[in-house]
Amino acid sequence: MPGRLRHEETNRRMLALDEALGAIERSESCAEAYRRIGHDLREFVLYVTDRDDFIASVNETLASRPRYPIEIKFYEDENWSELQKLIDDFSEA
Repeated sequence: MPGRLRHEETNRRMLALDEALGAIERSESCAEAYRRIGHDLREFVLYVTDRDDFIASVNETLASRPRYPIEIKFYEDENWSELQKLIDDFSEA
């Protein structure tokens, strides 16, 4: 597949993933804090109330779609310090 077509296909799939994650994010158990996009990588930072419920929602939402090369990491951030750090970084720019 020529480079431009491959890029367009990748972009189309990423937009579909964005849409799917948006459906999950609209639930009461998940909130998107921010996303970083660049260098062929998209990072979505979401705050979830329950890991198991979140994974179940991801699996249910993406079940009928092609596989995405995604990695999910969980860590504790009760004070939303990652979001605050990003806000601070932009306020210093």
